[in-house]
Amino acid sequence: MLNPKFKIALITFLFLSPVLLKAQSSANIGIGAEIGLPSGNFSNLSGIGLGASVKADLPVSEDFTLTLNAGYMNFFGKKNQLFNVEDLSYIPLKGGFKYQLGESFYAEGQLGAAVPLNKDQKTLFAWSPGIGNQFKLAGGNKLDLGIRYEAWTGKSSTVGLNKSNTNGFVGIRFAYVLGL
Repeated sequence: MLNPKFKIALITFLFLSPVLLKAQSSANIGIGAEIGLPSGNFSNLSGIGLGASVKADLPVSEDFTLTLNAGYMNFFGKKNQLFNVEDLSYIPLKGGFKYQLGESFYAEGQLGAAVPLNKDQKTLFAWSPGIGNQFKLAGGNKLDLGIRYEAWTGKSSTVGLNKSNTNGFVGIRFAYVLGL
């Protein structure tokens, strides 16, 4: 079942999208590789994360862009003499806004959900602030290099525990961006 915060964000997005997209001039789509470096308690359970994503940028105005992002992320579980944590695989689905701080430098924020592929995990609320730079390439395409802090928050999947759990990581994304 989806988190109530995610439902509110999704409904808001669906109602606002027709208004926001009126200012659209030209959209683009980026296909990228992702690296996740776990932080905090999450780093005790998981090693590096690797994945891929597709992100659409839909301009709203000269400086603001609506973003839609879908991907796959796998965090490799840690193993030692005391415990054996399985790999955690998720499909992050996020939407947000990007603000151009300069010609190629930007800041963005996204909200959404991290849908688990492991059968004993729950869907988590995802949020991520970040910055990035798009380098122009020949032919009008771009190379997008972004860094963000991302957190996936939800109730613990451990039976008997009724507390919140956050999986946080520093995400690095390298993407090839095509104009549409």
